Amino acid sequence: MPQIRVTETVPFSQSQMYHLVVDVERYPDFLPWCVKSRVLERNENQFLAELTVAFKGIRESFQTLDILTPEHKVEVNLRSGPFRYLASTWTFTPLDPQRTRIDFFIDFTFQSRMKEMLLGPVFTQISKQMVNAFCCRAATIFNARNAPSSNQI
Repeated sequence: MPQIRVTETVPFSQSQMYHLVVDVERYPDFLPWCVKSRVLERNENQFLAELTVAFKGIRESFQTLDILTPEHKVEVNLRSGPFRYLASTWTFTPLDPQRTRIDFFIDFTFQSRMKEMLLGPVFTQISKQMVNAFCCRAATIFNARNAPSSNQI
């Protein structure tokens, strides 16, 4: 079972980073391996999401139940897909009003040895790049919002 843990400190608020992670419908806009994402069901504290990822000619879809602790944590648990087991956690810890520590942990096993051999390295690479992709997205969105508009220059 590959287990991956990534910790990063970012110059964005806890709220900003939390809302980027829970905005699943926008994933194809900035995660190059995510070709489709949608929320199938949603309530106040959780949602059922379906993601389709494609990488190096391999395409797979899976569903997760995402349990929310608003502004603080997102716990992701497999509902269906090519995995025997998949769980991940995003934790957002404010260091000050405009700095946050992100802790991302993912643990997964594929259903079969064949899928593990074929998809394991791909999914491991995707998982390791996940936090960086969200940090880049935050820089694009939030720095653009804070930049002066052309009529303010």
